[in-house]
Amino acid sequence: MAAVSGSSGIINAMTADPAPDDDHWREEIFDRLNRASGVLNRIEADEPYPVEPASDLAGDREQVPDLWVDTLATRRLKVAVDYLAGLRDLVNGGTHFYAPFALLRAVLESSATAVWLLEPDDRKIRLQRLVGLHIDDTNNKKAMQFMLPEDLRDPFDHEPGIRQMVTDSGSPRGKCKFPDYTSVLKKIDDLPDEGGSMLLAWRVCSGFSHGLSWATAGLIPQSNREQTGATLHRAEISPNYQLVSFTVKTAVRTIERADCLFKVRQTARPHEIKFGLRRDS
Repeated sequence: MAAVSGSSGIINAMTADPAPDDDHWREEIFDRLNRASGVLNRIEADEPYPVEPASDLAGDREQVPDLWVDTLATRRLKVAVDYLAGLRDLVNGGTHFYAPFALLRAVLESSATAVWLLEPDDRKIRLQRLVGLHIDDTNNKKAMQFMLPEDLRDPFDHEPGIRQMVTDSGSPRGKCKFPDYTSVLKKIDDLPDEGGSMLLAWRVCSGFSHGLSWATAGLIPQSNREQTGATLHRAEISPNYQLVSFTVKTAVRTIERADCLFKVRQTARPHEIKFGLRRDS
């Protein structure tokens, strides 16, 4: 049975010993990163997820031959594991208070998108999401292109290809949408009411990425705090590697989940592969 690890999660991150900045948590981060090494090694291969004839992904390719679910999902997973490798270098290279969470946010967004693409059993929904993600990608490209000098713009017109993909998908264009990351995380959250929630982890990472005080002040350990003005305080701070460790667990779980879904979708039907959630440390 394909399985991924569970998580007790972020809610407990401020309550357990040892202290949040203790090297114990750095070691735990590296242990958890090592768990994803199999996916990292696979994703670097020339063909990390070969698609078998009569598989779900083979059928997706046949219906929409110009845009493949597995190509887009693999690309997102490659981005996720690269950011995860960057996190290892960051944590190993020095002390950082906020930067790990920006990398983890990128890991969560990219791996969650891979899960979102691969998870539906219904081909119609998979293809709606596939074409919707491509439309969103090209719209972002257009917005970027308009900011460039005209001689540097890419003149390629994606619209004819998009219209064909929409037709091939069998759904109206209005159904082919990439909503936003909040909606994606809500849709695929496997532990929505628990500390290991993907959406919770993403919101925490976003809080740090945007420099929001509830995260950068509220979730970073402080000592010798004193008030220096009506709304100003001064304090000594230390990194919360305990919180980083819990968030890494959620990010690794999401990467493992995408990897397991690839196995389900790339294998010829009929098969007995089942997908489940295994809870462990």
